[in-house]
Amino acid sequence: MIAIFALLLISVVGIALLVSTGADSALAGNYRTSTSAYYAATAGLEEARGRLLKKNPDFMNVSNAYPSLFSVQGTPSFGLYDVLYIVNPAGSETVDPRNSSGPYADTEYGTEFSWQLSGATVHTPLNSVSTLAGIPGPTYKWVRINALTEQAVHIDINADGNYDPNTPLFYDGTSLNLNSTGSQALEITALAVMVDKSTKLLQYVVAPTSLSLTFPAALTLAGNGVRYTGPGTSAFWVDGNDPTTGRTCTSPPLSPVSALGYTTSTDYSNVKSGTNAQPGNYIGFAPPPPASATPSVGLVTLPPTLQTPAQFESLIQTISQGADLVLSPSPPATVVPGSALPTGGSGMSPTNPMTIVVNGDLDLTSWHNLGYGLLLVTGTLTYDPDASWEGIVLVIGKGVINGSHMGSGRFDGAILVAQSRDPVTGIVIAGPNLGASSVSFISTMGGAGIYFNSCNILQALAPTRYRVLYFREIAQ
Repeated sequence: MIAIFALLLISVVGIALLVSTGADSALAGNYRTSTSAYYAATAGLEEARGRLLKKNPDFMNVSNAYPSLFSVQGTPSFGLYDVLYIVNPAGSETVDPRNSSGPYADTEYGTEFSWQLSGATVHTPLNSVSTLAGIPGPTYKWVRINALTEQAVHIDINADGNYDPNTPLFYDGTSLNLNSTGSQALEITALAVMVDKSTKLLQYVVAPTSLSLTFPAALTLAGNGVRYTGPGTSAFWVDGNDPTTGRTCTSPPLSPVSALGYTTSTDYSNVKSGTNAQPGNYIGFAPPPPASATPSVGLVTLPPTLQTPAQFESLIQTISQGADLVLSPSPPATVVPGSALPTGGSGMSPTNPMTIVVNGDLDLTSWHNLGYGLLLVTGTLTYDPDASWEGIVLVIGKGVINGSHMGSGRFDGAILVAQSRDPVTGIVIAGPNLGASSVSFISTMGGAGIYFNSCNILQALAPTRYRVLYFREIAQ
């Protein structure tokens, strides 16, 4: 009897161990598939977030496929009812989020908005690009991109006690708002379904972030002891008037800015004297009478984030991190264009502006091309009037522009010059004060000049990434 009871006890313990082992295996398997579904859905969110960027080769609006959803600058402008899907079917299956009886129906949309998906404007879906070279990608099924409201995310942004269902949300760089300040925030939702039917529904709220730069003049010389010497040719103009015709963007023209701007009051004579050869060719914001309307030379103020050498150095780092091309000659030398800078046929175009950083000097002599986007030079910029640029030119670091030769090129956008480094040693200037930046054009230099253009500035400041403001997993 003792032996029988012992065997019975051992059997019970063995069965318990087997059951426990099976439960552990099942839990591990469930966790594994749940985790796989989670990361598959995250991959869908990230694909959509990346394809919102105009610089992405798989940009959603390539060839202007969705003109009503994206502005000229490539930034999204989704209406409340606009919905765009990225679908990712496996093999020959059909993924249709609009089919309420299908296996991959988007039932979440109707819970977030006051109308159902059938009442939305669902645009032609995009195909996922996650599967490349025949290698299977993440197994998410669809990603939805749409506008955002308080009701959709169930957050009372303005603390009025209501979840507004009809006002799109915007992001001003600090917080969401309902007054259209900043860039439009978007909602991205992804559904992943595994082979064993494990599902995950994840959601981002994103908003585009770009450089926050404003330009108080067509040509701004920041610092202390700055100097300007303009050419004597009558064809060279510096114009602070934002064009009202032929605009390439939907934004209204800005108020006139100064042709030449300086940031230290004692530098007025240094800057104004450089216009003596052609004072009537510097137009823009005019001081009140009895002061003369020309030359348009004014004391300007840069944003609080651009006051010290350290802040300008931080700007250099920020721009470099998101640049399309960074030229850093070693040992430090002058970058001579040719194959170094892309031309209109090898990357840059009005619809594809680029951000180019030159860590050193840049000599544009004999570069007979037109550039688009943002050009940052940390050394001396030698300007050849045969070259033109539409966008933003920043010469910060050494803060020196020299110009000579003849030509008919021009700058359309804005130029900012600041000396944040010692011009001899290249070491960042200690203390709060910038150095003496300078722009010096020889008297016989040609060129059409510098023209303020807010559309080209906006084009150069296209979003560099979409920041994730909010993330959640939606229960299924």
